[in-house]
Amino acid sequence: MYTYMNAILYCLHCKEETEHTITYEDGMIRSITCEKCGTELEINKENLKKNYAEDFIERILTKPQRMTKELEEDIGSFLFSLPVRIITKPYRILEEVKEDIKKSKTKDRDTK
Repeated sequence: MYTYMNAILYCLHCKEETEHTITYEDGMIRSITCEKCGTELEINKENLKKNYAEDFIERILTKPQRMTKELEEDIGSFLFSLPVRIITKPYRILEEVKEDIKKSKTKDRDTK
């Protein structure tokens, strides 16, 4: 089911704020169209999945650097929060992955 919403957004083609129509499919953005020039940006679900996977890997790989920065900025706060974070982080990651799988299965089932 498609739903539509109008919004004033910056158009890269027109180089100004113009009215756009945002098209939703099952609650997710499907496309964004500039009403002035007709430029349409389509959202590709497969590319989003690929980009999300890349983002997730990037977050994992940069975690040591981000933790080092936190340590340098405020060692007391960092050391105080570390035990809780060590315990809860695997659970939070698992919940994030489960939610993404659930959303993906729901969307795949609804499109069939």
